[in-house]
Amino acid sequence: MNHEDLDIKIFSPIKKSETEEPVVIVDEMKRQVLSGNMQKAKALGKAIADFFPEAAEKEELWNMAKCCNICELDRNIKDQAIILSVFTAEYFLNINLPDAILSTSALTVLYDTLTADMPELYNHLLSSTAFSFYYMNMDRKSADPALIGQTFAMLCGDKNSKELCCYGETVFKTSLEHYKALMDSVDFS
Repeated sequence: MNHEDLDIKIFSPIKKSETEEPVVIVDEMKRQVLSGNMQKAKALGKAIADFFPEAAEKEELWNMAKCCNICELDRNIKDQAIILSVFTAEYFLNINLPDAILSTSALTVLYDTLTADMPELYNHLLSSTAFSFYYMNMDRKSADPALIGQTFAMLCGDKNSKELCCYGETVFKTSLEHYKALMDSVDFS
């Protein structure tokens, strides 16, 4: 008889006690709706989503690349810059909105808008592992722009490129500034 498994314990699931948590969440949602914050969060999510096609088509990405001595902005680098902008939006909303319900609402509208207006970008986001790499290189409440830049360069295929590190860092910082300006225009109660 084999006794190697004697130290293995099997735990039976513990039945959760019923709490008032769902009631608390519903009450908080009602409070956010009545204060107007829910609508403001949704408008912020929409405004951020509307920024992506604008940034991709304008020369903003190219100008940032030139500042970092990137002479050629190929499709992969441009796609990674847009993915980083979307990641930055998610990061920004999660740490800057005053309530998790509001950040979830803003993110829902952001992703719903991307799904409707830019399905190819949304599908590219779904198939990308970039968000996982960015999240692995940050604390819960803070991100080091230099580390984000290094991760960006790695995702672009050249982790040793100082130019790509600079570009990723610049995209991250510029996106944060843009989203902050959008949020500052919304007066959360």
